[in-house]
Amino acid sequence: MKGLWNSAKWEIAESGLLNGRTLILLGLWLIYAWKAATGWNGSGVPLLLSFHLVTFAVLAVYRGLKWPFTGAFDLERTSDRPAWQSVLGRTLAWTVVIAVGAAPQQVFFRLCLDRMRDVWLRIYFDGAERVARLEGWIGWEPFLVITAAGTAAYVLSLAVTLWCRSGRFRHRATIANAAVWLFAVVVLGYLILRTIPLSVTIPACILICLLVSTWLLVRKVE
Repeated sequence: MKGLWNSAKWEIAESGLLNGRTLILLGLWLIYAWKAATGWNGSGVPLLLSFHLVTFAVLAVYRGLKWPFTGAFDLERTSDRPAWQSVLGRTLAWTVVIAVGAAPQQVFFRLCLDRMRDVWLRIYFDGAERVARLEGWIGWEPFLVITAAGTAAYVLSLAVTLWCRSGRFRHRATIANAAVWLFAVVVLGYLILRTIPLSVTIPACILICLLVSTWLLVRKVE
């Protein structure tokens, strides 16, 4: 457990999420989003109220791409910490971060729902559909789906990057080509798996990517 905790703690510290400037900006953004949820009736409200969550998800993917190219990765590879602790600890850290991003989103959606129901039905011809879509993102199940999807994005980015670091041209691997491969995998996966329910694809992606990342870290990555 100590190894998991240290991996998670170091990952969050390296991401810069806990520095004073980031926390101040996040606090200001949450205040602005609260005002938007209680006073703005525009169609861009759901996206605005999801901005902090999107930011966390993008940062998680970026960290998944970056970590294998950092000195912290080299240091951890030469330590006695098992590979599964390094991978799982970081995954749990980003799961918590994504959940922290999804929780205010749920609160904001709930706050603005009644206003949206009143306004959208009057100003949009598809207002009822818009309200129904917003309602569909409120509750424990959507919260868990969003959190799991963010976690899946992180472990997928990590698995793809470790694969790039373990191939024939691993010494020339960069964050940029790892990002290109990640984009290709996402597009291909969407085309193949789009008819399968998210309740199946997201847990499967998390489990497979965790196993692949751990195996690559133990057997292939130098």
